[in-house]
Amino acid sequence: MSMRRAAVRAFVALATLFSLWVASAHGQADQPILTEGFEGTFQSDPSCKQGICNVPTGWGVWFIPRTENDPPGVNFQPQTDRTTTRARGGSAAQRLWVNNATFTGGIYRIVNGVQVGARLRFTIWGQVWSTNDESPISARPSREIRVRVGVDPLGGDNGRPSPLNGQVIWSPEQEAKDEFVQFTVEVEARSDTVILYTYTTMRDNVRHNEVFWDDATLEYIAPPPTATPDPASLPATPTTASAPAETPTVAAQATVAVSTPPVTYTVKADDTLLGIAIDQGVTLAELLQNNPGIKPETLQIGQVLVIKPGTTVAAATATPEASAAQAQGETSASLPAVEATPTVGQACVQAFFDDDGDGKRDDLEDLVPNIQFVLTTGGNIIGSYTTNGVDEPYCFENLPNQAYTVAGTAPDIYLATTPLNDTLQVRGARSYFSLGLRRVSDGFEDISPTPTPRPPLIQVDGELTVGLLSLGGGALLLIGTIGFIVSAILRQRRL
Repeated sequence: MSMRRAAVRAFVALATLFSLWVASAHGQADQPILTEGFEGTFQSDPSCKQGICNVPTGWGVWFIPRTENDPPGVNFQPQTDRTTTRARGGSAAQRLWVNNATFTGGIYRIVNGVQVGARLRFTIWGQVWSTNDESPISARPSREIRVRVGVDPLGGDNGRPSPLNGQVIWSPEQEAKDEFVQFTVEVEARSDTVILYTYTTMRDNVRHNEVFWDDATLEYIAPPPTATPDPASLPATPTTASAPAETPTVAAQATVAVSTPPVTYTVKADDTLLGIAIDQGVTLAELLQNNPGIKPETLQIGQVLVIKPGTTVAAATATPEASAAQAQGETSASLPAVEATPTVGQACVQAFFDDDGDGKRDDLEDLVPNIQFVLTTGGNIIGSYTTNGVDEPYCFENLPNQAYTVAGTAPDIYLATTPLNDTLQVRGARSYFSLGLRRVSDGFEDISPTPTPRPPLIQVDGELTVGLLSLGGGALLLIGTIGFIVSAILRQRRL
């Protein structure tokens, strides 16, 4: 009896341990690794060189530093601090801002102790406020405000943050003006350290360029894959010899690939992406999906866009033996083949005279020679090119699908109207970077707005306006009359 009780107790103990292990494994997949509500104490980040630079403990600030070649108002260090004016959850959020300038940057967080091979999800809510006045909504905002988040699954460059090293997996860009939008990206951890990033850049140095972040979460969504047993290590399973089954004769077939060409469209003057999509009967989202890396500002006359991608089908062609078999009633079916996704693409660059200052090359705007472009990824130079002003855009070819940083260098005789650098995502197609320039000798003024405070405007109705104008006119008439009388009296005295 005592042995039976001991066995029961041992079984219960093992069952309890097993259930705890299962619960722990299940909970690990659901339990957040990191949560940040931006409600606690903020502290200064020493990497900033000027102004206010406060972030929660464990977070940091990154930004593209300004160089002497940057035009006025471009690539300034963002100011960062805790704010209570725009928060999604709780009472506070992280705020990044510049006034009468632009910035490219965000905040980051290094997370250690992550399970290698586990699937992770990074989620954070972001909002943008961009306005050229004091309106609480984005009135006359900066164009091309790009907002996204990312995770570096390799832990940066030797544990140091490097958001443009080509390793970061980025979320899609979303519109987030004046409302909080959820940004999400999923990655597989390839190191026990991962780095989380937010990213914002904008084009125009309007009075207020501000972004707000709140409610960040990093969580496991799948555990690391389990190892598959080696078949050679498994015990051999005895088999019973049986009579070989009679194998039916299959008629031989030859398989050939049958391709359907893609539907394309050649860009003409005054075309826009939205107008092309409407004219060709596709949505704008489909047009962007079929042409990865295409941007409205880089649309060029003569450029070929894919409206609908081509298809490839493996069709079975019967040999004489197969034809004989089919004559006896046997049939064969053709199976569709999966179309291979291109693994390499191109990054194309050009520089142009942006005479109207809109950041987009128009038909009558010429190319600029002697502008050097450098293409890098992971801190390594992939190639460089100096424009000749004739054969551009020039494309760096056979680039593996990943993110690349392209930067242009303009002599002092030019003033840039677009950012001097950008990150291009190469996904089996062409990605474009266009650098707009103006000649300083042409008399173009500083494109940065002067940060002069403006007095508030007073709203008046029509009747009051007429009354004020009438009163002003009467006052001027009275002053003129008095001056005339005084002048006449003085003349009489002189006489």
